[in-house]
Amino acid sequence: MNPPDSASNDPLRLNRLLKGAGLRSYRLDPKTRMVNFVCRTREWALAIRLTPDWLNVSTLVCELPKEPGVRARLLEWVMQANRSCSLVKFGISGTCLNLELDYRAEHVDETVLANLVSLVYTVAEQQYPRIFRIVNGDDVLESLGRSLETGAAS
Repeated sequence: MNPPDSASNDPLRLNRLLKGAGLRSYRLDPKTRMVNFVCRTREWALAIRLTPDWLNVSTLVCELPKEPGVRARLLEWVMQANRSCSLVKFGISGTCLNLELDYRAEHVDETVLANLVSLVYTVAEQQYPRIFRIVNGDDVLESLGRSLETGAAS
């Protein structure tokens, strides 16, 4: 564990680690930095926070749908997806679905930070199309289309 006075050094350490990892960031608040990635499906804004004990990397995936059936399908998918994810987990914060990673700060160096940040946006990018289909109801339309095709073949 770090000495108590090191908490004031955490923002400086985080900034140095991000620069050393080759990541451009900007200050979100005194303890949090933001890194943006433009990917195939959308732009991901990752909030990165370092405390004496933990590194936290998180990103907003989407707003939770208001429709109960769609919301239930999304939450069911989240529970199943979390079983297959290693360090990252989907979570609910208020009305938002987030993707988060927590990692022991004592094990973080520039290379580890770069790899952890990459893991978060890669998982977000890989899973987002499925989430988008659930939230927009496309999975229901696909299911209906398949049932009509099967029914027409009978």
